[in-house]
Amino acid sequence: MNQINPAHSVETLLRVANGYSGASEIAAQVLLSAWNSSDFAVPVAELSLLDGDNYQHAINVINLRYQGKSPQSVITNGEKKFHTLYRYWSYLEIQRKEAA
Repeated sequence: MNQINPAHSVETLLRVANGYSGASEIAAQVLLSAWNSSDFAVPVAELSLLDGDNYQHAINVINLRYQGKSPQSVITNGEKKFHTLYRYWSYLEIQRKEAA
């Protein structure tokens, strides 16, 4: 797979995350972590649940953050789509231990 438009990668992973496959959760984690890495994390070993094309889309989303861009900023209605994604997958938020 050659260089892919970042918006296409975000939209593709949104479709996977909003679907009902074994890869939906990891697609959501990639997107949510790129959106808000303070509250979400990508379990790297679970990236293997993505097929080859969707793995490349995940890498493109990660590269998007490396370039200083948020995933919601490269798609139409991005804020709304990511808030909807957050509401559905909010239970994946990192649970922090309280300070002693």
